[in-house]
Amino acid sequence: MAEPHRLLRHDPIHDIYREAFAQERAALADRVEQVRAALKDGDLGLLRELGPLVLEQRRRGDDRTGGNLERRTADLDQAFSDAYDEAFPLPPDADLRTVLDTPWPTASRDAALRALLGCSIWVTPQLDDVADAFIAAGDAAAMRVLVLTPLGRVTRPAVTRLLDALHAHDALDAPLIEHAFTVDRWLGNTIVGRDPSGGPPPSPAACADAVRPYVDAMLWRMTAAGVPDHELPQVIVPRGLRFVLRALDWTGEDRTGQRLGAAELSDAERAQLAAHLAGQPLEVQLRAFALRRPAGDAEALLPVLGLAPAVALLRLIDEIEAAGVARHDRAQILAAAATAGPDVTAKLLKLTPSELVSAALGGNRAAVLKRVKNNALAGIAAYGMLPLAEGETVPDRYTTLREVAKRGPKLGPNRRHSHAAAVEVALEHLAQVAGLPDASRLETECEIQLAEATPPPWTCGDYTVAVVMDGPDPVIAVSSSAKPLKTVPAAVRADARYTASREYQDLLRDQARRLRTGVIERLVATGAPVTPDELAGLRRLPAGASMLPALLWRDRNGAVGLLDDVDPTGPVNAVHPYDLYDTAQLAHWQAEVVRRRLRQPVKQAFRELYVLTPAEREAVDASQRFAGHTVTGRVAGQLLSGRGWRTHDDYADHQATRPAGKLTAALSCDFHGYFGMGDVEIGALRFLSGRDTVPLADVPPVVFSEVMRDLDLVVSVAGTGPARFDSPARAQSRAEVLAALIDDLGLRRVTVEGTTAVVRGSRAVYRVHLTSGSIHVEPGGYLCVVPAGFGGKPHRRLFLPFADDDPMTSVVLSKVLLLAEDEKITDPSILAQLAVLAAR
Repeated sequence: MAEPHRLLRHDPIHDIYREAFAQERAALADRVEQVRAALKDGDLGLLRELGPLVLEQRRRGDDRTGGNLERRTADLDQAFSDAYDEAFPLPPDADLRTVLDTPWPTASRDAALRALLGCSIWVTPQLDDVADAFIAAGDAAAMRVLVLTPLGRVTRPAVTRLLDALHAHDALDAPLIEHAFTVDRWLGNTIVGRDPSGGPPPSPAACADAVRPYVDAMLWRMTAAGVPDHELPQVIVPRGLRFVLRALDWTGEDRTGQRLGAAELSDAERAQLAAHLAGQPLEVQLRAFALRRPAGDAEALLPVLGLAPAVALLRLIDEIEAAGVARHDRAQILAAAATAGPDVTAKLLKLTPSELVSAALGGNRAAVLKRVKNNALAGIAAYGMLPLAEGETVPDRYTTLREVAKRGPKLGPNRRHSHAAAVEVALEHLAQVAGLPDASRLETECEIQLAEATPPPWTCGDYTVAVVMDGPDPVIAVSSSAKPLKTVPAAVRADARYTASREYQDLLRDQARRLRTGVIERLVATGAPVTPDELAGLRRLPAGASMLPALLWRDRNGAVGLLDDVDPTGPVNAVHPYDLYDTAQLAHWQAEVVRRRLRQPVKQAFRELYVLTPAEREAVDASQRFAGHTVTGRVAGQLLSGRGWRTHDDYADHQATRPAGKLTAALSCDFHGYFGMGDVEIGALRFLSGRDTVPLADVPPVVFSEVMRDLDLVVSVAGTGPARFDSPARAQSRAEVLAALIDDLGLRRVTVEGTTAVVRGSRAVYRVHLTSGSIHVEPGGYLCVVPAGFGGKPHRRLFLPFADDDPMTSVVLSKVLLLAEDEKITDPSILAQLAVLAAR
């Protein structure tokens, strides 16, 4: 209510608007006299013409006066309303169509509309349902009234449906179309099928071809009159050579000239344009070439410029520019440049600069290196395309790109994602430079070459030193008389060769991290097939040879087992736990992993699993499992980005999306601005195929589980609530690890009840919550077990069957093992608490 009162005070008009306000008010006053004269003459046709003109004049005047006109002309508005109420009196029993059929939004008409719709005075009447009702009734006259009415609000999609229906009745005409595009200059988005947010384009409207001639005529007339660009109909591209010729002589706004110059032309019109330009000055020819670039047919003008051999090269440049940061074929670029010849290529690149093409030809190395240093995405992609410099090797370039990749996590969430994608494109380009089929093969070959520089075992006195893989971790192993040592002796550390061993250990550590968090995590999360050649390449890596045998695989015959137990002569797939769960093999393999003391490089057998709930099946296409949780936007954005999500602003259809197999996972959130500005409330999750929502039951279970795993992480880590989110899936995962350990270690004192481990110690009975780690002592006590550094060093009997960084699991299970042997506890703090509890 504060805003209307403020407006009624009529704050003083700023000096910069005073003159414009006086001019616009005087012009409206003249319109009042014109309307009154038409009323006096009984010229209802003129009154109908004047209504929309005055409304548009007032809107433009309000823009010109900084919003000061409309709220300071209530007396003139009342004069217009009085005249139109007299000219078009409203019957007491008027129906909806009759109420809407007015050229001016009088107060009486507005009140009648609200009464018919049951609409509050505080909101604008929404007329989309009315539009659909008129369409269903096939009432073309009523549909026309609804397009033209100044009352209420009809959304852009509803207006498009009305125009489609009117087109079906052969009832479109110039006044109707021009009015629609005057009220909404961006109506073309739904007419031609364009998503302004960049999403998948919807289908064009049925009336699209019928509308275009009217829009062309409107644009031609308005540009002849010098109407500002923002007042012109947008989106729909004009058609005809006349627009291009006008653009060549255009001296007005650049945007208008560019729109005219990009008009659609027929083949005959392109030939006419080329003939017209043949005798024109070079400046005009170059202007025409620049204008036709967005239209995609500038190649027709290359002969005019003496660049006829460059047709293929220009097409490639246009494709590269349209695709953005994406993989391109280096051989095609080189072949097109060879066809054009060096001189023509140089002239074309001067007219149409292309960083990637210049990089493929080796002509902009210094500029590209500078762009890579500044994290420019296109520059990074172009860096991979550069020919190797003298003395540079493919592994050198590969290593540099991996160093560039390390800078990505320091960037913002979406920028981090696009930065990583640019590095992957650069690797694809480098693979072409190296003569390899793809980036995967390049990565394998380069990692092998880097790892082959293995420093041989060396001796220092009685000690033998070697760098070896211990599961997923490279270690410097020191032995004396064939007996391994737990620490590195000072004499070994002082040896100059130890530095080389440390450097090689760091190289292997980075390699293992990339393999574990990249390739192996992707294989487990997606179940993507691995060919025998790919598998052989991965096993040539020290990290691959160490980590891959600890995973569970399925071969082409359907057999599941460790790598040495399946058939590797055909494609194999890393097994997702859902597949084991679905075939009732999960518990067996969990016990087997623990029994064999296999430390899997990523969570596989004990991976958190998320299956569809009855509530989600009933909801059909939207999961509310994490809806209502509030998270810190900055942290949530970073976590989502690290798992391949893109975040969007609060006006987007969905605020976070990521590819999910052949689908797109789409998360709705509630916040203001963007993810990093403050708290974010998680909403519903949907899966999309194009623009269509897919029923949750039709989403592949592995895809569903992995997307839910992402959101569980976000809610668990970034949550802002006073209590930690108790993730059922994480508790279940810890329960499964504990159950396997109980059986393997023979822990008769420990049982698992839901999300709680029950430990029947010699001093008390303890219940350890598997999510929070809190300890309750029966019947009603609480035990605080947080000695200094607890959890940093696991319990001596604890074995975790995965290498993932999950300190809470280590803490929870270490507490269980500690309490299972509570007679061995010596910590005075714990003993004092137990003594107090026992005395109660």
